[in-house]
Amino acid sequence: MNTHIVLAGILVVAGAVSASAQTPAVNDRVVKALPSRYVGPECGIKPGHFKVSSGATYLKTGIETEVPENRTRVLASGHKVILEAIQQNGQDKNPGAWYYLGRIYLQQGDIVGADSSFTKAETMAPKCKEEISKLRYAGWVPLVNAGIEFAKAEKNDSAVALFRQANTIYRDKPVAYLNGGVIFANAGQTDSAIAYWQKAAEIGERTKEVEDRNSATRNLGAMYQRTGRHQDAVPVLEKYLTWVPQDVDVKRALATSYRATGQTAKAEAIEKEVGAAPPAAGGAAAGASAGAMNSAITLYNEKKYDQAAAAFEKVVATEPYNRDALFGLANSYIGLKNGPKLAETAARLVEIEPMNAEIVRMLANGQRMSKKETQANKTAIRVLSMPVTVSVTQFAPTAAGASVTGTATGREAQTPTGKPVSPAPLTLVFEFLDVKGTVVGNQEVQIPALKTEQTHPIQVQAQGAGIVAWRYKKI
Repeated sequence: MNTHIVLAGILVVAGAVSASAQTPAVNDRVVKALPSRYVGPECGIKPGHFKVSSGATYLKTGIETEVPENRTRVLASGHKVILEAIQQNGQDKNPGAWYYLGRIYLQQGDIVGADSSFTKAETMAPKCKEEISKLRYAGWVPLVNAGIEFAKAEKNDSAVALFRQANTIYRDKPVAYLNGGVIFANAGQTDSAIAYWQKAAEIGERTKEVEDRNSATRNLGAMYQRTGRHQDAVPVLEKYLTWVPQDVDVKRALATSYRATGQTAKAEAIEKEVGAAPPAAGGAAAGASAGAMNSAITLYNEKKYDQAAAAFEKVVATEPYNRDALFGLANSYIGLKNGPKLAETAARLVEIEPMNAEIVRMLANGQRMSKKETQANKTAIRVLSMPVTVSVTQFAPTAAGASVTGTATGREAQTPTGKPVSPAPLTLVFEFLDVKGTVVGNQEVQIPALKTEQTHPIQVQAQGAGIVAWRYKKI
């Protein structure tokens, strides 16, 4: 009962600020979010010219004045005098001139001007690159948070505009690229989605933003597959599996791309490892169920989401605890942008595997799409605070029992206020179910306190006839 689905789902980021409905080129959100106290450069950069020094004074006054009209006026004066120094007094090679001009542009909310000036300053004065990066980041935060809010409200044009501005001023965090890629993917703009996810994956890998790196890489591989670019999908999916070797869906996806590129031996090796489990009982019925699942998967991979949803619904109607059918159904609802149905199906999945961060994130997404913001925020906070994610990689039922194999992985968790959540041991109890949902057997598993990215194997089993499904809960 394992599926071959890999889907680039809609991403959820907790802790975003509220936003208005405008995305001007001169962004007031940045202006309002910057500190109201002037702090001079700490990297040793100097004005180097009396006009640049005058501009720096105007910058300090503009930051610290409480009168908006005065602020606008003095920043404009600072802008004017530094441009004069650059254009008329030979200060175009003076990094201090570009540094202070960049800060003035940032205080004015001019993202493009700030980026251009900061780029010149950090090129001429490499020792100031880290300090300039902090200034860029201060402008990035309100832009990306507002973009996330627009994305939650499905105001995608405004969200993309803000993500682009965020990526203009600061390019060392993957989240704006990651969420922008999701919007493009859902809009059918494949090339843009691929470009954004490529960038998100590269940044996430370089900066060790593990979850964003993994999501971007997984989504990128899925998009390559959906567009028939299996040659491109193979190295992306291979890289992802070096980080998340327990992801059975991606392993099967990789096997598909191996076959499509003529690498049959590699495909067979993966299918031998994580192939479809043998039927639990009643060969004909089990065969019919497998056929229905394969049909649903084929429809999904052809992007016929309405037909795929109907096919998965038929499987779930007869096998209500079939995790893989529910997972396929939820992903079909993502394709259909059906928030209420997604939330309903994801809630059933969370009952089966409550410690799977991807599944809980899917529930938050469905709640947001259904305009249930209070519920969605609570669920997003739940994801944020999870110190461990549990992934079941194989369910193997036989005539006499069944086993489940999986992995627990430590996460960098935090409270809603940003305080780190310390790793702690936990106990799960796995239940093995018959077709009616009756518990045939169960087994407890102890998971030790895990540091971020540290893993712990899970192997549980039960004896008894008629086992067709599993679930677990934290005790």
